[in-house]
Amino acid sequence: MDALSKKLGECGVGAKKEETKKKIGLIALAPKLESNKNGTTTTVDSNLRKLNISPNQPIYKYDVKIACFYTNAQGNEVEIEFSKSPKKDSQHDRDKMKCQKFYEMAVKKTPALQTAGGKFFYDRQASLYSTTKLAAKDNIKLEFSKEASKAPNFVRAVFELKAVAESYQATSNGIRSTVHPAPALADKTLVEAISIFLSGPAYSKYVDHKLHLQYTVFFSKNVITIGNCVHYLLDTSGINVKMISYDQGFRYSALGASKGVKSLQGTNKDPSLYMVTEMKSTLFHPDDMPIVDLMQSYPGFTPNFNVHSPAGAHIAKAIIGKNQNDCSKLYNNFFSGLEVYCDYGKNQNNMEDALIVKIVAFDSSSRDVVFDCDGVDVSVQQYFKKKYNITLKYPDLPTAVAKGKKGGKIHLPVELLKTCPSQKVTNNQMIGNEQADMIKLSAAPPHQRKPTTDAVAKAVGIAADKVYGFIEVETSQKVQGIILPKPKIAFAGNKLVAFGQNAKCPTDFSKAGHFYEAKELKNWEMCYFQNEEIQGLSDQLVAEMSNNGMRVAKPTISYIVKNDLEAVFKKAKQAGRQLIFFVIRTRYNIHQAIKSFEQKYDILTQEIHFETGEKFFRQAQTRQNIVNKTNMKLGGLNYLIGSNYLNNPRVLIIGFETSQTGGDIVTVGYAANMMDHYQKFAGGYIYTARSRDIYGPIIKDTLVGIFNNFKKFKNRGAPEELIIYFNGVTEGQYGMINEEYTQQVKNACSTMNEAFRPKITIIATSKTHNERLYKSEQGRISNLEPGTVVDHTIVSPVYSEFYLASSVARQGTTKAAKFTLIYASAPGKSMERIETLTNDLCYDHQIVFHPVGLPVPLFIAGRYSQRGAMVLGHNGPSITNKEVDLVLTNQRLGYSDKNLFGSRYNA
Repeated sequence: MDALSKKLGECGVGAKKEETKKKIGLIALAPKLESNKNGTTTTVDSNLRKLNISPNQPIYKYDVKIACFYTNAQGNEVEIEFSKSPKKDSQHDRDKMKCQKFYEMAVKKTPALQTAGGKFFYDRQASLYSTTKLAAKDNIKLEFSKEASKAPNFVRAVFELKAVAESYQATSNGIRSTVHPAPALADKTLVEAISIFLSGPAYSKYVDHKLHLQYTVFFSKNVITIGNCVHYLLDTSGINVKMISYDQGFRYSALGASKGVKSLQGTNKDPSLYMVTEMKSTLFHPDDMPIVDLMQSYPGFTPNFNVHSPAGAHIAKAIIGKNQNDCSKLYNNFFSGLEVYCDYGKNQNNMEDALIVKIVAFDSSSRDVVFDCDGVDVSVQQYFKKKYNITLKYPDLPTAVAKGKKGGKIHLPVELLKTCPSQKVTNNQMIGNEQADMIKLSAAPPHQRKPTTDAVAKAVGIAADKVYGFIEVETSQKVQGIILPKPKIAFAGNKLVAFGQNAKCPTDFSKAGHFYEAKELKNWEMCYFQNEEIQGLSDQLVAEMSNNGMRVAKPTISYIVKNDLEAVFKKAKQAGRQLIFFVIRTRYNIHQAIKSFEQKYDILTQEIHFETGEKFFRQAQTRQNIVNKTNMKLGGLNYLIGSNYLNNPRVLIIGFETSQTGGDIVTVGYAANMMDHYQKFAGGYIYTARSRDIYGPIIKDTLVGIFNNFKKFKNRGAPEELIIYFNGVTEGQYGMINEEYTQQVKNACSTMNEAFRPKITIIATSKTHNERLYKSEQGRISNLEPGTVVDHTIVSPVYSEFYLASSVARQGTTKAAKFTLIYASAPGKSMERIETLTNDLCYDHQIVFHPVGLPVPLFIAGRYSQRGAMVLGHNGPSITNKEVDLVLTNQRLGYSDKNLFGSRYNA
């Protein structure tokens, strides 16, 4: 197979362009509301710095096009544009490196670009920003000959530069134009340009001493840049943070800082530009390392190890991110592993043009894997000898499996593969203590995190007080926040809890009596592995449930015999059990299988580890947490929240959350207070295709299902208002939510009844932003108090927006969630109502006796999303005509037609 021809095909050369869709974002979001002033005030510091731009400073934007021409396998010339690269990860980074190379070549040939002092800033893609205006005659088109690339099929490269047709010139006076109530009408040119200018000091300047040229490019020997805005230091000797390296996998940690520029409300009447810098600590794979060398660093490696051996599983986990047995079944759909480039053939020692693939599984050895090549069965070992005259040194090592064309797979000898540079180690790839070590590294307390962030930002060059003479960077912005009052919480008999008693956290509470609504459990069983029963545990569990007001019979004891877990479910189904309560040792790792069979047999399950069961007798909090979950799974309510805004049975509150675990299938979780009581939340999950719009295709049908479940309970009445939270959306999707998602909600309402016109409020939520807020008191930095809200100065100047720190950080620094009001059909809503309702919802988790970090519809939806991913991981998707069939997958693996739907089965 010709590697370059394959790569051209994967680039989509010759593919039809999609039809142009209508422009989104031309309709204004919900009007901005006055900030909430009802609460105890507190001083809040931040990692945001106001930028003061010299007045009347012109900034120019130019389009850059860099394209290379190749001959394909048929001898035809094809064009690939690298300056608008649609690729991802290492392939995208490589396209940026190519663009940088050709830009540097263009500068050497173009006097107009050779202005000293760094007046031109190139983003390594399609945009060049400058404080210097190029004359019309300076529009550039250059052609580079065959010497510009080592690729055997390379013909020529073309570099073009011209003024942008729209938004060509911006000035420092145009900050107001960077924001607009209708997102698409905001002109982001100035924000983009300032962001690029601020990154300039983070990169070494390219110096050509012969031509006396100096200009800014994205490169530094001491900085790893991920994207355009996250910069990692390789040498942190000047910063008091210990970095980590590992012998296994040759992995190393790096400390860095992200940078973003935003138009915010500010302290004046007009919007202001702010820079946000956030500390990042990440574990990296080694660069350009042969995979064989990587494998040899792990224990148990031999030149002929089996992929299914313990050593094979360990290596697969480190390189792919999953156990080998899981990967071999599902690699084609949602697993992705280490990215490597093929270091053989005409592109040997030429990463710039080599084929890049992801290792998604391991298979049998090069000697044993056989495939059809031109009608003849040959082994991988024979193929590489015949095609490339390569005699493999390790023919008995497992082959690396990567995706081929049309969803197929290719087998590659690991000794011919090298790691692509600057790759992060994903959580799934971490082994041993790596994840715990990285959590400790990133979970710095506030008094350490803020100064470390400032030091790193300064070290990588993005925190200078004055940048290029016209951008002044102020110290971190301080604002006044408010602390919302805690809601009243009542157990049975209206017995109110006392917050903070005998607890370190002011929002922790203990039970004040029996559960508010305690359920009955009459027909259930407790299941162990054979010969591993904990004597007396069932009696203690029954007693603890009774102590909380539940009416519980003694369970039947059952056992898993000869690892036949499914037999337990079959017998329980025949016996009509309400619940199977598993007590399983941690090392058996069958949680995924238990939840998969729960879905298949429609039987409620609960699992605790055997080790937790042993603690049950002596740890009161362990007992309470287990019983809390059991009552909720059975449809109970542990306590009632007394709230001015969470007290209406006819307000339906819904949350959508997704578990972004990679691959082609995304699991969307949802939850709503659609049960018999308005403070009980339940939900489910839906599998959908990965795309920019994950929620859009599933909103209508999901809401119809929620409405139908809601209708079962006559005591609730018809919903008079819908409050919908979407988590994990970006600001770039606000227009889509406002226009397309809102219409999907209205369509769902019309499907139920043309006269069904509830009020609609839609809120976008994010915890993936980079803003950090701290309590500042007498010069001391600490975590925000739970319930702290900030809704002015450092929020959008045109949208209703607020930050809420609802929970306590048990370690590290609190991450406040950001909420943006996208749509509100009912006028007169106040920020006080939205903020207080959101905060009160954070207390409604019911399992733990303290608030959580997101309002409960989102928190529970996230758990359902994780459950869906777990069930999919155990079973795999349904396949029709060699393609993933999402309709069948949802029917087979979902809960929508199960008796458990509408219950808190995933409590």
